[in-house]
Amino acid sequence: MINVKLNANLIKKYHQDLVFNYSEYPTKDHWSFRFNSKSYKLALVDWLKKNPTKPIFFYVHIPFCEQLCWFCTCSKFITKDYQKVTDYLAYLYKEIDMLFDFLKKNEIKLNVETVFFGGGSPTILNREDLKKLVDKLKSLFDWSKVVNFTVESDPRRVDEDRLIYNHEVCGANRISFGMQDLDPNVQRRVNRIQPSELFEKILTERVRKVYKEIAFDLLIGQPGQTAESMANTCDRMIELKPTLVQLSLMAYKPWVAKYQIQMLAEGPLPDFLQRKEILEVINHKLEAAGYLRTGFECYSLPESPTTEAFNQGSLHYAASGHQTGGRVNFVGVGSSSMSNLGNDYYAQNFYDLNSYRKSIDNNSLPIFRGMKLNEDDKIRQHATQQMRSYFKIDYDDFRKQFNIDVKKYFEKEIKRMDEWIKDGLVVITDKAIELTKMGRDFSQNLSNIFDKYDPPEKTYEARLETIRKAKEEQAKVMAELHG
Repeated sequence: MINVKLNANLIKKYHQDLVFNYSEYPTKDHWSFRFNSKSYKLALVDWLKKNPTKPIFFYVHIPFCEQLCWFCTCSKFITKDYQKVTDYLAYLYKEIDMLFDFLKKNEIKLNVETVFFGGGSPTILNREDLKKLVDKLKSLFDWSKVVNFTVESDPRRVDEDRLIYNHEVCGANRISFGMQDLDPNVQRRVNRIQPSELFEKILTERVRKVYKEIAFDLLIGQPGQTAESMANTCDRMIELKPTLVQLSLMAYKPWVAKYQIQMLAEGPLPDFLQRKEILEVINHKLEAAGYLRTGFECYSLPESPTTEAFNQGSLHYAASGHQTGGRVNFVGVGSSSMSNLGNDYYAQNFYDLNSYRKSIDNNSLPIFRGMKLNEDDKIRQHATQQMRSYFKIDYDDFRKQFNIDVKKYFEKEIKRMDEWIKDGLVVITDKAIELTKMGRDFSQNLSNIFDKYDPPEKTYEARLETIRKAKEEQAKVMAELHG
């Protein structure tokens, strides 16, 4: 906390009103809405024919929750009517069949090493439907090659018995819990009551024995969060001992999610200085407890697979957080899911269920936007990924991958770092551009220097205009789809 107070001027100096996560680059607002099902099929053939043995991260989106959390801006639908889930699964299976029929027709097999069920909340699926979905996938690719299988889990909707079932019957070996915060007041203000004792009951010795990774998501910027409350949350979290803690900053977007306004009924959200102070508390607490910082927003125990991947240089940051396996390639199914074929292509499915279903009824993969990256995009994508995952840009790495001289290629960007160097946030040597320990909390801001589409000098208003235009294009695509 002392560091934050000493560096308040630096925090103000490098603060931005709109900060990008860079889980992808270029960011989604620059993808094309003319990239559709046909474009995606061409991309699949182009990339998979060239890279038949590359490991695949297969993502399945289940967009349902039983209760609304007021902080949430994820793509989800709130329901307790299981028939809606059943109806969705019917379309999900149609999409999966359509995808794999196309791949089979083109003699393409996916080398899937990672399976990830995300949401929403996949734990809304009953046991029979979870097993049916897993069995469906097992019939389509070689499950014996799957190293990691994660089921995102709502701690309020599972117990020890269900977690053991997910492992023994369905094969899950990783859990990702939406822990978010353990403070009762914060939980009340965001409409997500889940006492820490809940985790004690479900994270039994038996569960810990069969799951090689137990991840907690921790959300920064929630109402009622203070440095003191976060210290208590960290102490309790350390007692619960997840192997992995993944942080994220809460996005306050009431123009997207009007219900978020309810979080302000008893007072404002933490400002950017308070959020930095909260982050400093987390840094101190977790590091003192033996957790290692293995990414911009990632802390893991020494024995965690994430730590091993970080040390080996095979950790990768993307839409599902930090993942092991190196530069894995995402193939997503389900509403709003995103696909990422190497550093060549991006594609994303429709968010809303009506458009998702309509596209499938038209015998089209439900793609509504995407992008083919040019060489400069690929280089800058790698730069943002390296800054987010390893806090540095290694010159030899870029020379081997792209045959470029980093100092020449990024001459203008390096010049922009003069102030960063003076402020003790960056060190530039003959081998690398590297963030200092103090500079690591500014990783997103430094990544922005490499952003050609939204560079630091682009005003907040101009960035909002980019978002507005993207929304207009999206509306046109939706209108065309629905006639």
